[in-house]
Amino acid sequence: MTHLTKVSPIIYRLLREPLVHFLAIGVLLFVLFALVNDDRRAAGNRIEITAADVEQLALMFRKQWQRPPDQQELQGLVDARVREEVLYREALAMGLDEDDTIVRRRLAQKVEFLMGDVSGITEPEDETLQIYYQEHAERYREPPRLGLSQVYFSTDRRGEQAAIDAEALLSRLRAANPPITQAPDEGDPLMLPHIYVDKSTDDIARDFGAAFAERIGGLDTKLWHGPVASAYGLHLVYIASRDEARLPPLEEVRSQVVNDWLVEQRRTADERIYRRLRSRYEISVLGEPVAAH
Repeated sequence: MTHLTKVSPIIYRLLREPLVHFLAIGVLLFVLFALVNDDRRAAGNRIEITAADVEQLALMFRKQWQRPPDQQELQGLVDARVREEVLYREALAMGLDEDDTIVRRRLAQKVEFLMGDVSGITEPEDETLQIYYQEHAERYREPPRLGLSQVYFSTDRRGEQAAIDAEALLSRLRAANPPITQAPDEGDPLMLPHIYVDKSTDDIARDFGAAFAERIGGLDTKLWHGPVASAYGLHLVYIASRDEARLPPLEEVRSQVVNDWLVEQRRTADERIYRRLRSRYEISVLGEPVAAH
C-alpha cells in the first residue's frame, strides 16, 4: 500500500504533462492512419484476371510466336500478369509514381494517344485531298533520275596528280571511237558502284554528297564529264540517261498524301485539345505568370 502511494503521485504528474498528452495524441493518430490505410488496401486488394484478359495474353503470345501457347506457357503468362499487377499496386501505394520523370513522360504520352483517339479524324473527301495535294505539290515532286557510270581518282593517293590524270583519261574517253560508256578498270578502287541505273539525284547525293549530285544533275547525256569533285576525291562521269523532275499525278501518291493529311489534321486537333486542357491551369515560370500562346 505504501508503494502504490509513492507511485500514484508520479503517474498523476505524468498524466498532467502536456508532452505526454502530445505523444498520446500522436500514437492515436498513427493507429487511426494505419487502420484507414489497411481498410483502403483491403478494399483495393482484389486482383481479377478475367477470361478476356487470358484471351488477350494468348493473342499477344500468338502474334509474337506464330502459334498458340500451351497450358504451361499460358499459366506462366497469367502468373506474370498477376506479378506485374501486384508490384504495380505496391509501387502506387508507396508513391513511387510521384516525381518520376519517366513515369510522368509515359503518362503524358498516353494522354496524347487518347487525344488522337478522340479527335475523330477520318480520311478526307477527294476534293479536300486534291486541294491539299496542290497546296503541298513540292513535297511530292520527284527529283531527276539518272543513269551513269563513274571513274574515281583518289586525291589522298595521287595528290595534285589526280586532276592531271583525270583530265588525261577524259580526253581519251571522249576521243574513243566507238564511244566508251564504262571504264571500270581505270582510276582507283572505291567502295561504291561504277554504274548507277535509274537512280534519283537524292540517291546519288547520299553516296557522293549533295554538291556532286547537283553538279551532274544538269550535264548533257551520252557524254563524259569531269573531273567532278565529291567527298572522296575526283570523278569522271558518263551520263547515260536522265529523266527530268516531275510531279506525279495524285493517284500515284494518294496513300502518302492521305497519310500526310491525317498527320497534319491530328496534330492540329491535338493542339486544340491541349490548349483547352491548358486553360484550366495557372502557369508560372520562375515565379512569373505565363500566358497561353
